[in-house]
Amino acid sequence: MTAVMALRALAAAVLILGGLGRVRAATVSASLNGLKITFDQASGAILRLEYPGPGVLLEADLGEAGLVDVAYPLPEFEPLRLTARGSSGAQIEQMPDRVTVRIAALGATRPGFAIGGQVAAEITLRTSADARSVILSCEITNGTQRPIPQVIFPDLRGLVDVAGPDQTILKTCGFGSAPFRELAVPETDVWYAVDNSTVEHKSGGMFHSMWARWMDLGGLKGGFSLFPRRWGWDPHTTTVLQLRQAPKRLRLLCVHPGAIAPGAKWSSGEWVLTPHRSGWAKGIEPFRAWVQAHARRQYSMPRHIREALGYRTVWMCQNQPADPTDAVWRFTDLPELAREARDHGLTEMVMWAWHRAFDASLPSPFPHLGTEQDLREAARRCKEAGVNLAPFISVLQANPQTADRYGLKVPNNNGWTYHTEMIPRWNPPYATGMSCVQVGPANAKWQDEVADACRRWADKGLPSVSWDQYWSAQDKPTMQDLTRRIRDYARKVDPQSSFSGESLWNVEVDCEWLDYTWNWGAYADRQAFVNAFPAPRPNVNINRSEADARFAFMDNLMLNVWPSKPDNINGSARIADAPGLSRTLKTCAALRQQFLSYFTNGVLIGNCLLTDAAPDVRLSAYVLPDRLLAIVLNQGAEGVRTFRYDLAPWIPAPSAVRMRRTGEDGKSAPARAASAAGTITTPKLKHLEMAVYEFTAK
Repeated sequence: MTAVMALRALAAAVLILGGLGRVRAATVSASLNGLKITFDQASGAILRLEYPGPGVLLEADLGEAGLVDVAYPLPEFEPLRLTARGSSGAQIEQMPDRVTVRIAALGATRPGFAIGGQVAAEITLRTSADARSVILSCEITNGTQRPIPQVIFPDLRGLVDVAGPDQTILKTCGFGSAPFRELAVPETDVWYAVDNSTVEHKSGGMFHSMWARWMDLGGLKGGFSLFPRRWGWDPHTTTVLQLRQAPKRLRLLCVHPGAIAPGAKWSSGEWVLTPHRSGWAKGIEPFRAWVQAHARRQYSMPRHIREALGYRTVWMCQNQPADPTDAVWRFTDLPELAREARDHGLTEMVMWAWHRAFDASLPSPFPHLGTEQDLREAARRCKEAGVNLAPFISVLQANPQTADRYGLKVPNNNGWTYHTEMIPRWNPPYATGMSCVQVGPANAKWQDEVADACRRWADKGLPSVSWDQYWSAQDKPTMQDLTRRIRDYARKVDPQSSFSGESLWNVEVDCEWLDYTWNWGAYADRQAFVNAFPAPRPNVNINRSEADARFAFMDNLMLNVWPSKPDNINGSARIADAPGLSRTLKTCAALRQQFLSYFTNGVLIGNCLLTDAAPDVRLSAYVLPDRLLAIVLNQGAEGVRTFRYDLAPWIPAPSAVRMRRTGEDGKSAPARAASAAGTITTPKLKHLEMAVYEFTAK
């Protein structure tokens, strides 16, 4: 064969194999706790993940495969990255319980640039003692003369929509989304740097989208969960999702900022990847165990908070005591509002705008709302009506009259000035009446003042507190030091006193101290948080939405009910002014009490009872050791609804169980035998009507 013929034969072989960059790779495969992992032998990057149930979770060609990736900006080319997929000569060591990938030099994404050394990576994947998870860890050694500003690990490229683009869900403690649908770039023109294809999510507190560090990607037949073994103030997680448009594959990047100095080493810590059959509630089980092992509740949740449907918020005024029309409610109105709240399953009432804000001394109430004695008497009568009154306090900042105590000055128009007749309503440039400057939480003098003020009000019959901006931080004395001082005294006055707040930056800290939250926002998917965390009970603000109220009830969220009059402030109407909402609250409150043990002791698994998506069905299920409760809601037009279920993953599943159906009126049909897996057709349900199915193992 001539040289020309040999070259033609080689070219033909390349074409047959799919072209340069798509030549079939030599691979190495391993199975760890049932997860089959296929590596590219040369680079060590992951080409495929497969698990019984969901099937193929990840599938990537050589050009897309991932594992670890670092930024290596050069003056002449700042986008340069060093990656596993660009490497060669990887050493892959296999043992029965682990695989170690050693890459002596991560490969550059562009040729021709001088790296001036090598960046080495060692990645270990090993079986977890839970016999279901795989533990991932990575160590980077920077053998160059430049710092490395960013590491991506794990870097999972080529994730598959295992349940289709609409039903493959990214679930976190703060939201649920459908990334394969939502990250598709639209046909309309957009700037590529901010197009739909990429989204960033952060963990930490409730002001970040993920809330906690856990995530799951999958459908009803399975997927995988991922979280780092970190707690408290250990660095939080930033997750970037990027939908690769041509292959319709998803990239999940866990991003670690912070420089690795020349000659230094960096460790990722341990990341727990749990492949699973069934829905997200199976994947979250190791994370729930992690939370239970680390969260230390400092105070038991008051019974009236644990068992309640929710609480009521009343906004007393708009902070304008000189205005004769300012008062929306007076203290003498509170007992009647409490009785109405109790009739709707609401056992706590949070009172906003009752005195001048941003004053750590918690001064006397606004005179146009009533006297201090009126307030104390109202709190007593509310308690008699079965409702605990919790003043909302805003003391983290100081107003112009109090800032001098701390040697501070309030900047102009820096604060929370708002009114329905201002334009714009919040912080117009001409208004400074509620300007403020932050003092706490680590100012010791301020902490003493707040603690003394809370003790004073506790002695006057108001030991509970709802805290504006619960500002967890590491500076000492901490917000938690102050909380202990407040709660210890309040519990002596009233063992069932509550402490709630607006959770901000760290749910792993806040969950030990808050009974429930007072955060802004309508209904959103918080099911994973309810599943994993013992407290606080996250709130949902309910104005008039019957749908939000029902969804929140189904998910064991804390309803913050505060209906508004048209064009008026939040919480300015009575519940009776919204008849549809009133009926919904009474229905939900009665069902909650009828099946209370599921809400207080059960594990929320959401729709994971289902085996397939069910059109117009919203289902939320709770598991106790030998029984399961499924609340079914019709999201469509009036009619019957059908869904398929399987109890086997959730309770001991004999060949048959007993099933009882209860209508939202609380009336139950006779119990009957049912299969551990099967199909249910509901009676005719109106739009948003619910039916409850209880399964009990024989």
